[in-house]
Amino acid sequence: MKPKVPNIFEYNDFRNYLADFQKARFAYDPTFTKSTICKKLGIAKTRSYFGDVLAGKYVSSVYVARFIKLLELDKDEAQFFRVLVNFNQAENDPEERELFFDQLISLNKTPTKIIEPKIYAYYKEWHNSALRAILNIYDFDKDYASLAKKVFPPIPAKKAKDSIALMAELGLIAKNDKGYYKPTEKAITTGPYVKNELIKQYQLKCLELAKNALMKNKKLPQVVSTKMISISEQGLKRIQERLIKFDTEIRSLVHKDENPADRVYQLNIHFFPNSK
Repeated sequence: MKPKVPNIFEYNDFRNYLADFQKARFAYDPTFTKSTICKKLGIAKTRSYFGDVLAGKYVSSVYVARFIKLLELDKDEAQFFRVLVNFNQAENDPEERELFFDQLISLNKTPTKIIEPKIYAYYKEWHNSALRAILNIYDFDKDYASLAKKVFPPIPAKKAKDSIALMAELGLIAKNDKGYYKPTEKAITTGPYVKNELIKQYQLKCLELAKNALMKNKKLPQVVSTKMISISEQGLKRIQERLIKFDTEIRSLVHKDENPADRVYQLNIHFFPNSK
């Protein structure tokens, strides 16, 4: 009996799907090699194409169509695959990437495998987490206009109202004994898929907020440091370990803060290569 091929709706990276598909087919058909795939795609002279794609090579719309035929995807699967390819290859346009991610959520046939739609709604907008933190220091009395103005930059009252409803439904906030909404936990974390994709979108929005704060919010106290460094591989690992430890310590400080919170701050840590 032939083993089942992977379910495209369970993937957030089309290259991982292609790799798993080839392995599954090869398990019961040893002739289904990477070279065979190149032949079926109409490029027999270039046997490395499939391997190059798995390694990050750009896939044009022409070859997307050929892959769909090779993978024997039905109409819904094919549409999801097309959008997934576009999403993974939209590396230089955050807005375009978000548009494709919205489409993936709407097209996905097994949403629990990717992300719960309500959780997706929470991380889709940066102001949800900002409002959640503000509720920890502000007794909200259903004045959505006033609440919306406390966010920087300010948001419409309608967005504040929708955010409160969403967080209450998710159990991220709940009314205390005085009837005020408060966070149910001081800090929350996400699952692996959210970290890989949705949080990437969320972080891009936070970077935009950081830029605005740097340019427009000069009167407020800020700690901004930028360093360009040269480091060895061993030194790099040490820095990464210290950053992870620092991130954990910050989370612990928030949990153990014995004084009532009276302000909301955002902390972004960015450590990335500027050379190959």
